[in-house]
This record gives sequence, structure tokens and C-alpha cells, in this order.
Amino acid sequence: MTLILQEDPTLVVADALAALTGRIREQGLSLQESTDFQAFEKAVSRTEDRYLMEDFSIRFVDLHASLAFWVGAYNGQGELVSVQAAKIDDLKDRSLAAFWQQQQRRLFEDPHAEARLGTAHAAEAFRMRGRIVYHGNLWLRKDIRGRGLAELLTQTGFLLALLKWSPDYLYGLMAQANAMKGFGVRVGYRHFAPSGTHWISAPAHIRPDDWLVWATRADLVTLARGLAAPEPE
Repeated sequence: MTLILQEDPTLVVADALAALTGRIREQGLSLQESTDFQAFEKAVSRTEDRYLMEDFSIRFVDLHASLAFWVGAYNGQGELVSVQAAKIDDLKDRSLAAFWQQQQRRLFEDPHAEARLGTAHAAEAFRMRGRIVYHGNLWLRKDIRGRGLAELLTQTGFLLALLKWSPDYLYGLMAQANAMKGFGVRVGYRHFAPSGTHWISAPAHIRPDDWLVWATRADLVTLARGLAAPEPE
């Protein structure tokens, strides 16, 4: 009998992260990872947009070190030029859509009288269960955009989440315009559903046209293999 061992992707993911961070360093940036979300709020307040997503605000969510992290990118002068964050939720007993019904009401309906969350979310959200990572609050300063860094930085966040948590799914909610331009595909999302969350009346700062975009664990491992592979000469 031949024993077939299932390969552990840890080293592949580590190699892919090394390749990504090397390419980011070549563009003059350094990265810092943190689980301090008070520091994250201060960092976001110094950005051009000053937009802190409720999902990553300690005023709304308990963001423990084992369940969430954020990454800042800094230029040679030590200036913050990018942020992103990720958190994991254990949803073995309920679907992602059921989680939204509870969380989105608390985050958005309660503080905003005009907001009304519907129930006709993307069909796939009713099937997604398990250990699920949400990735978001991505921001790049204007002077570093258009250089491919958005893809490199986002992929770094994805693979850090994979290395830390080995989730069943990693998802985001992406503006329709960005999804249609192919940004999701370029960073590593492999599944797309228009009309991610259903809003009867969205809060003023929330786009009602978001898409649910996601990758499975296998998708993320495949992404890592591609990034870790030697470039052809």
C-alpha cells in the first residue's frame, strides 16, 4: 500500500510572503504588522480618507490579538502610506448571512436611524460556514497608487491570514466599480456575487452596490504557490 501524505502548505505560504515583501521593499516600503487596534484607529485618523470601518473599530467589535491584525506600509521617511486589516469569525454554527443579520444591525442600524438592513443577501452567503476571515479597510496614499502595490499589499494581507488561521473562507465586500475592473481577480479573490449585502436603506457612508468577493482556503494556497514559484528567466 502506498501512503500518500497531504502536503502542509506552511512553507509555500512563507515563501510566497517572502517574495511579496521583497517586491514591496524594492519599491521603497517597509511593513509592520500589529494587533493593537487603538493604534490602528490613530493610524487611520492620519490618512487622507480618515475612514475607519466599523468592523475594525474597538468601539463596536472586540478585536482580540488572536482574532484580528492590521498591516501598515511605510515609506523611506517613515510616513504611513497604506493600511489594511483582517479578522476571523468562527461561524460553524451559522452562515455568513446569519452573522450579517446580527452584526450589521449592531454596527449600522443601531447608530444610524435611517439604515434598514434587508435579508436578500448574496445566495452564497447563506452557504458559507466555518472559520471565515473578513479583509478590509484597505487604503493607499495617492502617490503610491498605480504601481501595482495595491495588489502586492492585499495579497500580503491574504497570505498572513492564511498562515495565521488557515480559514475556510476569506471574503471582502467590494464596490461594484472595482469588481468590474478586475481588481478582485488580480489580488486573489476567485468567487464573485453581485449584491453582496442587501440594504433596504443603506447608511449614508455605505455603498449599496457592494459585491461579495471571496476565496476558499484552497484558492489561497493556489495563490501562494503561484507567488512562490520562481519567475521564468
